[in-house]
Amino acid sequence: MTTAPTPARSTAPLRAEHEKLLASLHAIAERVEKLGEQTTPQQMAQAREVLEFVRKQVIPHARAEEYTLYPAADWAAGEGSHITEVPRFEHKLIVARCDALDKAIGAGAPGGRLMHLCYSILGLIAAHFVTTDEVVLPYLDKAFDAARFEKEVLTPLRVERGVKR
Repeated sequence: MTTAPTPARSTAPLRAEHEKLLASLHAIAERVEKLGEQTTPQQMAQAREVLEFVRKQVIPHARAEEYTLYPAADWAAGEGSHITEVPRFEHKLIVARCDALDKAIGAGAPGGRLMHLCYSILGLIAAHFVTTDEVVLPYLDKAFDAARFEKEVLTPLRVERGVKR
């Protein structure tokens, strides 16, 4: 029995970007697993690495999603849709958790607290990407062909992600 080929998704390039970010996230999470075995300065450095990853990679990506991806998804899901309310709120949660980690580092928090905060941030980000890929992007796959998605959503997203704020 032959199965029909899966049609190309217009959001495939964005999904690939998410996979790349998730690979980096998982690599950092593996290092966080050993945080409890490290010296205090190493623990602080590891926690700072999590913050740096979020601030340099994830936050610009999130800001760009709010600028271009989410309005397109809301449009694609239909008038009155609230499809992007949860992912937008997740962005706020990530920032709040990063603020808590930053304060914990500044206060010299014990390794267990740093590990807890790091995992909460990384887990939230991982769940956010899965939710975006599985819940939000299918609406865009239905509403946009690849060329239109690239022109109207992905190119502006990449430009916005590069803007320093």
